[in-house]
Amino acid sequence: MNYLLQLVLILVLTKLGAHLANRFKLPTVIGELLVGVLAGPAVFHILTYGTFIHYFAEIGVIILMFIAGLEGDLKQLFHYWKPALTVATLGVIFPTAAAVLLCVGMFDFSLKTALFLGLILSATSVSITVQVLKEMSYLNTREGAIILGAAVADDIICVVLLGISTSLFGTASTQNSSIIGMVVPKVLFFVIAIAIALAKWLVPVFLKIASKIQSSENVTTGALILCFGFAFLAVEMGMSDVLGAYIAGLAISETNFKEQLAAKIEPIGYAVFIPVFFVSIGLEITFKGMQNDLLFIGLLLFVAILGKQIGGAIGGKLFGLTWNEANIVGAGMVSRGEMALVVANVAVSAGLIDHNHYTAMIVVTVMATLIAPSMLKVFIQRGKRVVSGIQLNKTSEAKS
Repeated sequence: MNYLLQLVLILVLTKLGAHLANRFKLPTVIGELLVGVLAGPAVFHILTYGTFIHYFAEIGVIILMFIAGLEGDLKQLFHYWKPALTVATLGVIFPTAAAVLLCVGMFDFSLKTALFLGLILSATSVSITVQVLKEMSYLNTREGAIILGAAVADDIICVVLLGISTSLFGTASTQNSSIIGMVVPKVLFFVIAIAIALAKWLVPVFLKIASKIQSSENVTTGALILCFGFAFLAVEMGMSDVLGAYIAGLAISETNFKEQLAAKIEPIGYAVFIPVFFVSIGLEITFKGMQNDLLFIGLLLFVAILGKQIGGAIGGKLFGLTWNEANIVGAGMVSRGEMALVVANVAVSAGLIDHNHYTAMIVVTVMATLIAPSMLKVFIQRGKRVVSGIQLNKTSEAKS
C-alpha cells in the first residue's frame, strides 16, 4: 500500500478510535491502540508494520517523551528519587520472580530461559502511561513524578541485568560482551545527560542562539535538535532513545522557553507522529499459531500485570503514599514497550528462547500495554473520588 494512503488511513482511524473511546469513558489511547489491532494482521489486515510506519512511530514516541519532559519538573523528579528507585526495583523483582516460578514449575523451562522470560516482563515502558497522565492532568503530581523516575531507573536495572544474564547464560558471541562493556556506556550517558540538564546555562544559551537566527520557527527547530540529539546519544550508549528525549525535555523545562515550545511541539507530535506510534503497537499483534500457547500467554499476562502492580504499589506505600496513590503508581508501571522488545530480541539471538515463545512474549507485551491505560484511569478516578469525599467532609464539618 502507498505510504501516503497508509498515513491517511491511520490519521482517520485513530481520530475515530479516540472519539469512540471517549464516548465509552476510556482513555483515548485505548481507541488508538485498538485501531492498530483491528486494522493490522490480527483482524482485517488493512495495514502492515513496514519501514514507513516503523520510522514514523519511532519519531512519534521520541516526541511524546520529549513533551513529557517539557511538561515535567526536574526538581520534583530529583525530590522523589528514593521512592522511584524502590518502585523500579520491586517492579523488576516481583514479575521476574513470579515468571520464573511459573515457567519452571508449570511449563518445565530451564532456569536460564525462565530468567530471560522474567526479565522481558520486568521492563516498563512509560510512553503510554504519560499519555493517560496528561489526559487526566496527573503528570505533575507526586505519583506522576515517582512513575517517571521509576521508569528511568527501571531502564537502568534492566540493562544491567541483561548484561549479567547474557554474560552468564548466552551463546559464545553474546558472552564475549563483558558486563563492564555493557554497563559503563549507560552510566556515562547518565553522567553526561544529567550534567547537561543541570547546567542551566548550556541549554538556555543554545536556545537563545537559535532564537537570534533569522528563519521561521527557529526556536522550535533548536528544541527538536536537542530532542533528537539527546535521543541519538542515548542510542549510541546503549540506552533507549525515548530516555534521551525525555531528559532533553526536562532540561528545556528549566528555561524560559518552556511554555512557548510546549505550545509548538505538541501539535507537531499529536497531529501526525504520535498516532502512528500508538497504531504501530497494535500492528504487532497476530493471532497466528497462538492457539497452542493460550494458557502460557494468559498466565504470563496475569503475572506481567499483577507483578508490576503489586511491586509498584508496595514501593509507593513504603514511602508514605496512601493505598489509592500507591495503586496509581503500580498501574503506571504496568505498560510494556521498547525495552521489553529489546530484551526479547537479545534472548532470541542468544538462543535462550525459541521463535514461538518470542511471539508469545510479544503478544504478552502488547496486551499488557493495551490493558494498562484503563487500569491507570480507574485508579486515578478512584483516587480523585476519595480526595473529593474528604474535602466534602471537611467542608461539612467546618459549616457545622
